[in-house]
Amino acid sequence: MIISTKWLSEYVSLPETTDALVERLLLSGLNHESTQAVGNDTAIDLEVTSNRPDCLGHIGVAREVAVLFARPLHIPDPRPQEVGTAASASIAVEILTPEICPFYTARVIRGVRVGPSPSWLVDRLATVGVVSVNNVVDITNYVMLECGQPLHAFDLAKIRGGRISVRRAVAGESFTAINHKAYSLTTGMGVIADAEGPVALAGVMGGAGTEIASTTTDILLESAQFAPLTVRAAARGLVLASASSYRFERVPDPAAVDWASRRAAAMIAELAGGQVAPGTVEAGQLAASPATIELRPGRVAEVLGIEIPAERQQAILLGLGFVAEPGATDRSRWRAPSWRRDCGREIDLVEEIARIEGYDRVPENEPIAARPVTESARERTLRRATEVLVAAGFCEAMTRSVVGASLEALGSPWGDAAPLVCAPPLVRGADRLRRTLLPSLLEARAANVAVGAQMPDLFETARGYLSRSAAPDTQSSPVEEPLLVSFVMGGGFTAGKGLAEAVLERLGLGGVAMNEPPVVFRPVSLDLFAAGRAAEIVLKRPGLPAERVGVVGEVAAAALAGCGLAVGAKGRVVAAELRLDRLEFAVDMERPRSRPSDFPAVERDVNLIVDQAVPWGDIAAVIRGSAGVLLEECRLVQVWTDADRLGAGKKSFVVSLRLRSSEGTLAGEDANRTVEAVVASCGQQCGAVLRA
Repeated sequence: MIISTKWLSEYVSLPETTDALVERLLLSGLNHESTQAVGNDTAIDLEVTSNRPDCLGHIGVAREVAVLFARPLHIPDPRPQEVGTAASASIAVEILTPEICPFYTARVIRGVRVGPSPSWLVDRLATVGVVSVNNVVDITNYVMLECGQPLHAFDLAKIRGGRISVRRAVAGESFTAINHKAYSLTTGMGVIADAEGPVALAGVMGGAGTEIASTTTDILLESAQFAPLTVRAAARGLVLASASSYRFERVPDPAAVDWASRRAAAMIAELAGGQVAPGTVEAGQLAASPATIELRPGRVAEVLGIEIPAERQQAILLGLGFVAEPGATDRSRWRAPSWRRDCGREIDLVEEIARIEGYDRVPENEPIAARPVTESARERTLRRATEVLVAAGFCEAMTRSVVGASLEALGSPWGDAAPLVCAPPLVRGADRLRRTLLPSLLEARAANVAVGAQMPDLFETARGYLSRSAAPDTQSSPVEEPLLVSFVMGGGFTAGKGLAEAVLERLGLGGVAMNEPPVVFRPVSLDLFAAGRAAEIVLKRPGLPAERVGVVGEVAAAALAGCGLAVGAKGRVVAAELRLDRLEFAVDMERPRSRPSDFPAVERDVNLIVDQAVPWGDIAAVIRGSAGVLLEECRLVQVWTDADRLGAGKKSFVVSLRLRSSEGTLAGEDANRTVEAVVASCGQQCGAVLRA
């Protein structure tokens, strides 16, 4: 935002030097880009963050200056003189899509003489980098740069049918903007239309057919609210960004809709000789809901480490436009001004007080009392899962949330619902919100391999985006956003399964210490993984249906090739993904600790013959459930098949059991009884037979 110091001084008395002004604004959050002399004026380029649209106008910056330097603020209160026939006799307004345009106002100004602007207006616009067009257009630009509310002026005679409709564009509808380029619109865009078609792209740009020309005598002046997402989508989709769309995307002050309309109408009547018709034609309802915030008296000192008198705190907040409201005796209540929609919490008020008082007043070495904050279940789950992966030598990746059609075609382990499509695409060639992180990680691995990385083992924690076919109730979002942790690494299925088990054990959901682990691995068939080399991880809880919480498997050759990875024995890649949002409430965060036993272990090998369809996960679960507290380790040593010696449709699991007692040296008889109990349970539950 470029500010003219000459213009700014109309609202507030400025300090003696520009450097003092720039430095104080910089320290309060408006970063300084450059200062340049323009004629007898000075242009200051300020970087305005997206949460401060109030500073995209001179009045907003003047409000900051007034508070920072404790000087009075003067904002004009325009009251245009209205004469002649009512505006409603010339135009009617209707809003067909309130989700695109909550509020629309129109004024009519008759008898305008369009021509050059006065030199002071031309110079003022030139200082901030705006080229003069004519007096009417210049006034709309001037008011926008003054208060941050975009306006648009139409040639009233060119509005066909005497009616303005705010609606969605029809797919393929043509629109010629004031840059005299034609655009094909989509249904996601909003338009201002007359009886025959669009005359403006809502919040972005006016149309060539109704632009102000030298022959214009009657004007329709638009001032409205537009939905930021709709404006952003239209501006990006058509590559048609404008000063108006930039502001509407950041939501200007709702109260400025009327102020800007009155201000521009008064200036047009003064500088272009027009007569303002009585009344304003309005449609919709102004959307404004400022927050009410409570502030505890000691919270500022507690956060900043310095005492700021209550009177000074109140003066700062009042100067910034906050309104004091009756509240409890132990705290104050403040209603945020309409232009500060970024303020909604107590800490926001603390920040406002701090930045105006000056961060340089906060001591560097003063101890600040800190309150212990307890990690939430999700935070602990996320931290523990990533600790295991970092300890295993993985690097954390950050990939885009959108993917192209080729990566999306690899599928998702979380359902078959179609992916959500972004229109327009956030990234060229990537218009789908990903349903899983795995294809993105595989693509990242390929990029690392291409530049010579030897072991590009990666993990990522992020959200997926799943479309709900039917929301359970009207309050539920149609989009489910599961929290996922995923990893890809070189190696085979057993390596990936082992690491997934390590993550689950760190979360308290696995390991030999649990007699009946709540998670089991079951064979699964997914397009992403090689046939017979993948498993789903299923969570079982008493009284609840079993649900999939993860998958692990060797990546199929076709998927590797699609992501740019080499295919072959040495290029095997295994991948896994866990849904932390389904694990956080089942995680045992306070696992009991016990002293390691001082007594020797006893090891026994068991050779079990089972049907080919019986997975190792079922056998392992039975062993852990039947061996009791003596079982220290259960390890699969070998799996083999031999129809001649084992029988058709049979396979052999060679299992190594390590048994140990914490109370004394384990006798051979006790170890044998435990092994016998294991074999009997495997026979009863899995049909296993001990091989002689």
